[in-house]
Amino acid sequence: MAKVQRKKKVPIDALRALAVDPNQVEVRVGGRTVATIGRQRAEELGLVEGGAWTPALAARVDAAAAESLAREAALAFLAKRAWSAAALEERLVKAGHVARAARSAIRALLADGWLDDHAFATGRVEHHRRRGSLSEEALSELLQADGVGEKDAAEVARTGAATESELRLEVRRAKKAGETAKRVAGKLARRGFDPDTIQDALEHAGYALDE
Repeated sequence: MAKVQRKKKVPIDALRALAVDPNQVEVRVGGRTVATIGRQRAEELGLVEGGAWTPALAARVDAAAAESLAREAALAFLAKRAWSAAALEERLVKAGHVARAARSAIRALLADGWLDDHAFATGRVEHHRRRGSLSEEALSELLQADGVGEKDAAEVARTGAATESELRLEVRRAKKAGETAKRVAGKLARRGFDPDTIQDALEHAGYALDE
């Protein structure tokens, strides 16, 4: 009976640090670069020169390389402006990154402090309030539309929404500018304020209730 020849194991030729970024290493197998991943990730995967390059290990390295590319792209996006975690993950997928890699990259960025939905939401409050006062509920909805999670959006909206004094001041200014009570009331209703709150602000501004 003929002996079954075992397939020769392919070794990892080298792990070469990149000159531009020593924290990134090229994984070379069979005389060519098969992936570029973070040095720490390479250590976590157990990559060593001379180690066996198996199909299972190749699959794990491919996944790590995809995550590394997604992370690099995410940092490039963050260098231009702030993002919520959900919105940035969606942007990465839209840019062509594998969904699993994008998700893993976002989780790592959150853990490393590069992403912070609470801080992002706080920064968005000023943007949303440029046109005037907003109710807590309306502000929370806008923040969630920005990709902020419901919990963070609610917490930030609780402190970022207009106070009673701020709302009254805005309505007094509107009256001074010649705006009618009907116009002001409609504007405030669209910003999420309830009828009682609107009536209170109108009364304190000196509007006649039957105006």
